[in-house]
Amino acid sequence: MPSIIQFGLVIEAILNIVGAIPFVLYPEWCLSFAVATNAETGTPTVPPSSALLWQVYGVLVLALTVPLILCTPDSKAASEKRHIIFTTLLAGEVFIEAILLWHISQPDKSGFTLTSLVLSSLFLLPALSWHAYVTYINPNLVNELSNKSVKKAI
Repeated sequence: MPSIIQFGLVIEAILNIVGAIPFVLYPEWCLSFAVATNAETGTPTVPPSSALLWQVYGVLVLALTVPLILCTPDSKAASEKRHIIFTTLLAGEVFIEAILLWHISQPDKSGFTLTSLVLSSLFLLPALSWHAYVTYINPNLVNELSNKSVKKAI
């Protein structure tokens, strides 16, 4: 049976893939819910540059998912790999939260609706909390082995 950390890694990888694919394939559609409406037309207008950056963000999420998948199986170096990955993801999420909170404090300057900024900030909190928990509160989780590996060791 997989360990808690393996279960968490697989769930996170699945959520990342499911979430990032629409970002890459349908950036205008994704952003249409978040961008502020055009004052003249009253409809959201997604600039091509924003769509491109959204696709880049989606690709970065997919790229950061690869190490999650690679460190899921038990190995001698799994705990070190997991620690580096969780620390990296946590740092990125802290910086993204800081940017989102900065823009929440001045929503008229971002081009996004206040609702989308707040929701983005809130949706990032579970991942940030999980990574902070594993990195600083319970770092022994990265050392957990699956039951299969424990039986082999005995």
